[in-house]
Amino acid sequence: MKNLFFISIFISLYLSSYGQTSLSKETEAYVSHPKGIYVFQNLTIVDGTGNASKTNQDIIVNGEIIEHIGPGLPIPENAIVVNLEGKSAIPGMVMLHEHLFYPKATPGNNFGVNQMSYSFPKLYLAGGITTMRTAGSIIPHADLNIKNKILNGEIPGPKMDVTSPHLDREGTGLIELGPFGSTEQVVDMVNLYADLGVTSFKVYNYLTKADLKAIVETAHSKNLKVTGHLCSITYRQAADIGIDNLEHGFYASSDFIVNKQPDECEPFNQRKSLLQLPVDSEAMTDLIEHLVEKKVALTSTINVFEPYTSREVVPGGGLDALYTGAKEKVFKRWASKQGRDSLDYVLFNKAKVWEKAFHDAGGLLVAGTDPTYDGRIIAGYANMRLVELFVEMGFTIPETIKICTLNGAKYLEQDDTIGTLEKGKIADFIILNKDISKDIKAIRSTETVFKNGIGYNSEKLFRAADGLVGIR
Repeated sequence: MKNLFFISIFISLYLSSYGQTSLSKETEAYVSHPKGIYVFQNLTIVDGTGNASKTNQDIIVNGEIIEHIGPGLPIPENAIVVNLEGKSAIPGMVMLHEHLFYPKATPGNNFGVNQMSYSFPKLYLAGGITTMRTAGSIIPHADLNIKNKILNGEIPGPKMDVTSPHLDREGTGLIELGPFGSTEQVVDMVNLYADLGVTSFKVYNYLTKADLKAIVETAHSKNLKVTGHLCSITYRQAADIGIDNLEHGFYASSDFIVNKQPDECEPFNQRKSLLQLPVDSEAMTDLIEHLVEKKVALTSTINVFEPYTSREVVPGGGLDALYTGAKEKVFKRWASKQGRDSLDYVLFNKAKVWEKAFHDAGGLLVAGTDPTYDGRIIAGYANMRLVELFVEMGFTIPETIKICTLNGAKYLEQDDTIGTLEKGKIADFIILNKDISKDIKAIRSTETVFKNGIGYNSEKLFRAADGLVGIR
């Protein structure tokens, strides 16, 4: 009883930060199951713990909480009973490398982005993401405003952990970002963004080890975490400095460059070193063991690197979400890469082996989609495709669901309340029209996404963004 008391107190505190009090008419338009008492019967459940699936399960939801899970449960008074025989349920996904922006063409072929304040929150929720971290913001004020509008029920979307803009020195080429010029300046930036309300930090390609050390120390003094898409600094160096998370699997590792220059970003040599590294390299095994020992989480964004030949134009099937100009641009690039991405396949297949090896060695492997690059990666759709790719990588279906749910919750230190389908947890879960325990492609059959006990119509959310990605 004492443990249940403390859990209830914790959930109350959690809901005061992440719960919704009321919904706007705009948000209500996407709700299929208002908050209430429900008994969802006869489901197959993959619960996010990594354990085998269970059949003929009932889920009782009371308000925002999962009250009971099990076979043949008694029906509470005034409950709405829904028979879901033939369907399945998984926890709401917790994804840790997401963005609210999308790439655009800019003069001089510089890379630039547009904020997707309207379409992306809907698409993420439609795809089953109930909690996400923005692993790098372009307009942090906008991301924080969106987070608060979602919390207040004004717009539909996932719960958000908002990350700082990409902290970097000159060289990124991203015109929307402001580089820092000194270690002292970046410390001021960390303090500024923390005061604004960001809850994690993102470091990037061209910073120095002294910069990273100062960022980590400042963030950790505020009990906030640091993740990184690195280039100038190796994974081993970052782990020793105390970074919490590394992005893009091992694609961003510069540890294997011969005669690497300190604090220098060498993208050509970095890619070359990984292509030349044997898939069963002892050096990679040693690096993996070091990261596990240092308790550094690794985010897989393997979907970003999925080759083009004989694969979907938009992984996950979201071509209709793109506005006309973006659709033409994405299709043109996809067509130009057919049969011309053999090296992409080489590195893609190595990366899958290395990420699984990290997981199997005891590392905390988390998931995210990074909807940037060439416009092929679209919120919500990409998340579903990422789930499928984990099975292609060699994970079982229960392992895959755990990576995409509980592991993310653990990293965010919210696994007491979200991440699994368990009694006493927040009612964040997905109802799928098909049985995901038998075929991972059932992830694309999302019917209803429950967040804080409210069920949202996935199809309506997807359709609301059709033709808008790239402009809204």
